[in-house]
Amino acid sequence: MSNSASQFAFAPLGPTHLIASANPAPTPVQIRVRSGESTFGQYRVVNNSSFTCFLGVGGTAAQATARAAAIVAGTPAETIVLVPGAVEVLRLQPDGFFTSFSANPADVYITPGQGL
Repeated sequence: MSNSASQFAFAPLGPTHLIASANPAPTPVQIRVRSGESTFGQYRVVNNSSFTCFLGVGGTAAQATARAAAIVAGTPAETIVLVPGAVEVLRLQPDGFFTSFSANPADVYITPGQGL
């Protein structure tokens, strides 16, 4: 049995951030997992709306902005699609920038932490 930290229940390691998903995507915010606690980042992401959101994540604000876009059929993209009401725990870089695009205003909550 593995006792890797990623196998434990999700534990918050920082404050929850609200991203007001919109068209165009808002200015990206950097969300860090507390340093010294983890060498990687896990984030609990909640799409608290009835609209699909396209989460952009990157090592820089410019990367996050470029990735926060609706996906076009036949053209793969580095966008994370959040269906309405989605609650996801994602393993990402520990100090990434986040923003979100949606056709209608929507609230996306992101909590840095560790675990599933």
